[in-house]
Amino acid sequence: MRTPVTIVAGFLGAGKTTLINQILQGDHGLNITVLVNDFGAVNIDAELIAKRQREVMELSNGCVCCSIQGDLVVQLQELFHSDKPPEYLLIEASGVSQPGRIAAVFGYPQLRTHARLDAVVTLVDAANTGALAENSADLVQSQIEAADLIVLTKTDLADAAEVAKVRREWLLPDQPVFEAIDGKVPAEILLDVNRANEARAVMPARNPGLRFTSTNWSSDTARPYAQYKALLKSLPTSVYRAKGVLFCSDYPDERIGFQKVGARIAFEKLGPWPGPQRTQIVGIGEDAGFDAAGFCALLEDASQMGVEA
Repeated sequence: MRTPVTIVAGFLGAGKTTLINQILQGDHGLNITVLVNDFGAVNIDAELIAKRQREVMELSNGCVCCSIQGDLVVQLQELFHSDKPPEYLLIEASGVSQPGRIAAVFGYPQLRTHARLDAVVTLVDAANTGALAENSADLVQSQIEAADLIVLTKTDLADAAEVAKVRREWLLPDQPVFEAIDGKVPAEILLDVNRANEARAVMPARNPGLRFTSTNWSSDTARPYAQYKALLKSLPTSVYRAKGVLFCSDYPDERIGFQKVGARIAFEKLGPWPGPQRTQIVGIGEDAGFDAAGFCALLEDASQMGVEA
């Protein structure tokens, strides 16, 4: 019996991590192996992790989470020929990748006998997609064209007219669409649904050629929440995506999480620290305009901003 495969795609900040966490914590009875992309592993809740070994996390619900390392085809072959081949495979595509290229590998002879492509699910951010620059918009369109199902996310952050405009201007007329808030999509809509369209699961003819840079910054020093908040709100538009966990002097025992997508930024309390107290921030932007060194320097010099708690 061939392993069903679902590819979860979508541009930076569309909500893939949130959706995958919802799936992993769902009551669906599936033992899932998750492959996550190179721009940062899924932030699995600490209480769900049973065992962590480098690039592999064994989860308490029987699932396994691995990061994609090197050649995807080679890694998939190793998975399917291992002592415990996956019962269900979920692949999180990079936010700057074309899912059609990933889907195409399941037509290769060395994989066809082990796996079947079940569906390509593309998440589309209703609140931010309409404001993308031309290069990014082309990439998002290619992600939409590869999809068997569209999950329209962040509809609670956009008004009805914005949602209708995204549907009208971006989506294909024959695509099923599910609107979701906080990644809440029933498993029966996403998993083992046999939606895969073989005509779409081919190597895409056009390549937007967009390149992104990712950088990380961390610090063991606690700083005031207000200082971090002012700094992160002042990040230039070249930093399209940023996310992380903050170690704040006024909330020393609690992690403060933040997400930046386009012009939108949000903060939330994530509960007590499961390990060392440490600020960790990742920033992502297009190669042409993103100054990775400047991003890190700005964060390093935050104490000079003069913002008080």
